[in-house]
Amino acid sequence: MIKVIGLTGEFINKQMNFEVEKGSKTVFIFEKDEQGSEFLKIVTGIKSPNRGEVILMGQRLNELTRDELFELRKKISIVFKTGGLISNLKTWENLMLPALYHKIADEESITKRGVEILKELAFKREPMCSISQLTKFEKRLIGIARAFLMMPEIIIFEYPFDGLEESEKKWLTEKIEKLRYKATILYILGSEKEGLLIEKANIIKNAEN
Repeated sequence: MIKVIGLTGEFINKQMNFEVEKGSKTVFIFEKDEQGSEFLKIVTGIKSPNRGEVILMGQRLNELTRDELFELRKKISIVFKTGGLISNLKTWENLMLPALYHKIADEESITKRGVEILKELAFKREPMCSISQLTKFEKRLIGIARAFLMMPEIIIFEYPFDGLEESEKKWLTEKIEKLRYKATILYILGSEKEGLLIEKANIIKNAEN
């Protein structure tokens, strides 16, 4: 599914070598946030590594055109640490926009699935409320719901537990597991303790020292 050979970057000095199998859960532990954020960009082809190679879904990223990368990324959902929500759109519009834009299904089916995901995540706000009304945790839920609504083959979570209470972290991992279906999951985290919350996951530490 994902194979990385001798990868280094601007912030990642220690070479990374690993392979992620389809349908698995893998936790990547980084000492610094900028390392994790750079790693996300490199494995999705947003940024080129200083050295090494990334093979994503059988395709070598350094050999793909911009259009080919765009098509490949349609199979990947990213839940960014910052949320990635658009402030001038309503909550429901933020949720629906990517799935409608990429036409993953007809609008009725997308809407039905969107409602089901929000219910599973126990989102209690009015869906058409302003993003500014949401708590940090609620924004995180919308980001996660949006990722699953795309029905991707791979979902990458960038520091999903940042700023959350321990009880919220545990609850969130359980919900992600219930919603993931057959998706391959990558977690980018800052501590091994958080990684241990995720059952049956392969943990890869990128310690510089």
